[in-house]
Amino acid sequence: PIAYCLLPITYYLLPITYYLLPITYYLLPITYYLLPITYYLLLACLLP
Repeated sequence: PIAYCLLPITYYLLPITYYLLPITYYLLPITYYLLPITYYLLLACLLP
């Protein structure tokens, strides 16, 4: 069955997500601060 094929994949992916969670947690505020900057930069580049 497909479930047997997916089980080891999820088993290997679980620690990866576990290690990535704090990284994303720290990156979230950074992206939150960068979003308006990139937004204004895009507007500045797109507008004549």
